Amino acid sequence: MSFSISEAAMSDAFVEWINTFEHKSHDVDSLVELTDGVILSQVLQEIDPTWFKALSPVTETSDNWMLRFNNLKKLHKLIVRYYEEILGQDIESIPSVNLNAIAKDADSKDLLRLCQLVVALAVQSDNNNMYIELIQSLTQKSQHALMVSIEEVTSSYT
Repeated sequence: MSFSISEAAMSDAFVEWINTFEHKSHDVDSLVELTDGVILSQVLQEIDPTWFKALSPVTETSDNWMLRFNNLKKLHKLIVRYYEEILGQDIESIPSVNLNAIAKDADSKDLLRLCQLVVALAVQSDNNNMYIELIQSLTQKSQHALMVSIEEVTSSYT
């Protein structure tokens, strides 16, 4: 998956979108704050509390990359299963994410891919109208970046 808009624009859009969620431990200022999977887990639990209930409690892991990796692995496994079992997608077509690169090096490209999977999942979930409205409440620049992002994910399996 290649990004057709800048990483910075995409990062800003994801940060703005994630901060619209009410049930997270804190707002985020930058994408790098998502590398431990904690906030993403909280967002997913808000999107589908039944499916993602296995993510809680997620441990704060700022200093230990192995704990970050384990959180991300659990998170990614549930995301992939959601795409397969709830959204009916072939798991082979779901864009791959290097969780090791995120956990060890805070790799922005792979972190953006993971965020893309989350936002695309949200707009295809049972409450998709609510998440589409949330996106529409963001700045025009963020709306555009997120719509491009969603299209990149969904076009990979259509």
